[in-house]
Amino acid sequence: MGGGNMKVALFGGSFNPIHNGHLEICNEIISENIADEVWIVPCGNHAFGKDLAPADHRIKMIDLVLKENGKVKLIDIEVKSPEKSYTSQTIEKLKKQFPHDFYLVIGADNLKDLTKWHNFEYLKNNVAYLLINRPEFNAENELGIKISSFLKLENNASSTEIRENVRKKISIKGLVPEEVESYIIKRRLYAQ
Repeated sequence: MGGGNMKVALFGGSFNPIHNGHLEICNEIISENIADEVWIVPCGNHAFGKDLAPADHRIKMIDLVLKENGKVKLIDIEVKSPEKSYTSQTIEKLKKQFPHDFYLVIGADNLKDLTKWHNFEYLKNNVAYLLINRPEFNAENELGIKISSFLKLENNASSTEIRENVRKKISIKGLVPEEVESYIIKRRLYAQ
C-alpha cells in the first residue's frame, strides 16, 4: 500500500436478510478500488423493528456469505450495544479504535432525511459518502456533504420483498445467496 490510511466503507443496515443487492455493492466497492475494505455493520434490535429477525440470525447469515471474502468484514459494534445505535456514535467509536478513513455507504433515497440523523453536523464533517444511485438533487451543495463515489446498483432485491416472498412461500432463489436461502428455510425465518 502506498502511504495514507486504509479506506474503509461502512455499510450499515438491518440486513434482514442480507441479499444479492448488498453483495453487489460490496463487490463494486472492492473491485473498483473505491475502498480497501467494506465493513458491514448490522443494526441492533430496534424497538420498532417488528419484522427484524434476531441479531444472531442476521449475523449468522452475513457470516455464511462473507466466509470467502477477506476484504468484506462483519462489525458487530451496534448489535453488541444495548442502547440504540446512532451512525454518528458508531463512527466516533470506530475512529477512536482505528486510524482509517471511513466512508459511509447509503442509498441516495436516504438523503432526504439525512439532516434529521442524530448529530448530522458530526457526520457532515467526519465522513465522506458512497451513494447507491444518484440523487435527484445536488447533495454536495444542498446538504454540504462530501460525496466520494456513486455506486451503481443493478440488482434491486429488497429485504422487504424477500420476507414477503418467504411468507407467501414464493421462491427467493436469485435474490439471496444459496447459503442464506437454506438458512432461512431451515430456521423458518420470516415464515409467519
